[in-house]
Amino acid sequence: MKKWGKWVILLVVAALAVWAIMLNNKGGNGSHMAEEALSDFAVADTANIDKLILTDTEGNEGVTLVRNGATWSMDNGECVQQHLVHTILETIKHIKVKSPVPKNGMETVNKNLTTHHRKVEIYVKGELAKTWYVGQPTPDQYGTYMLLKDPVKGKSPEPFIMHLPTMYGNLETRFITNPNDFQCTGIFNYEPLDIKTIDVVTPDTASLSFRITILEDNLFDLSSNGKPVPDFDTIKVRNYILGYRKIHFEQHNYLINKKSEDSLKMTKPWFDITVTDVKGQKNRVLCYKKKMVYEKYDFDGKLIEFDRDRLWIVLNDGRLVVGQFYVFDKLLKDVRYFSRDPQVM
Repeated sequence: MKKWGKWVILLVVAALAVWAIMLNNKGGNGSHMAEEALSDFAVADTANIDKLILTDTEGNEGVTLVRNGATWSMDNGECVQQHLVHTILETIKHIKVKSPVPKNGMETVNKNLTTHHRKVEIYVKGELAKTWYVGQPTPDQYGTYMLLKDPVKGKSPEPFIMHLPTMYGNLETRFITNPNDFQCTGIFNYEPLDIKTIDVVTPDTASLSFRITILEDNLFDLSSNGKPVPDFDTIKVRNYILGYRKIHFEQHNYLINKKSEDSLKMTKPWFDITVTDVKGQKNRVLCYKKKMVYEKYDFDGKLIEFDRDRLWIVLNDGRLVVGQFYVFDKLLKDVRYFSRDPQVM
């Protein structure tokens, strides 16, 4: 009996040990509620943050951002706009508690956070360090309702009103969950000697199309429809080439549906531009006039048909985006632009 008694005691101890490990693991993945409210949202040394996962309750695809040395990218290696990531990191570093949520509003805030939030998972040196649930702003717009989840302690039973001391407004908008909004907006970014040729086709006036060939620094060939242009202004050509150093689009297409987009792409473009670099890689974009979305009249009372500030751009990969004339106008030229004759434009 004594021998069996010892075995029973050993089995009980072993069972208690397994139970304790299971409880510890449960706490480790943050699936339980913390014993007290958690308000330690900030990460002081953001240089150690190497991954961010942003999702929401609104059906967006979500974004996973990873650090690659000094730069950030999507987890699939796709380029992202660095300033957007830096905005997130700045928020993570400097965020502070403005105040606790008043007791009489706690139930409503918790309910709203459950149904509407942006979830921010912050990884430090490969390990999940904190998870934020970012809700809506307070009625006065001076704070944002947020809840913290710790991977060990669990989820806080109470949210807090958080803010950046130097900012007025809603923190929720800083945490973008649509991957399109993170994508780099660069279209052309060439140094002159990295370009071999620039082909500009004007389908409506084909006779005015042209090709610039860069032979060496400050030495160019200009042709139109396969025929050399004998006399042209080299300064204008050089300045035109320099225009391809930094061309970005403004935003993705959030204005027309897929059917309208496909119809647009079936029409004749306004400008067809192809840059071929010295390695032979081509970057082709198509430019289309953008119709006005509302009625607007000029000073003579005539209806303005096309937007005078923005145009449609089809990128080399087929995406439709919106560009600004302020940016693109210097590229939208025909062969007459390079004439030495000031009367020819």
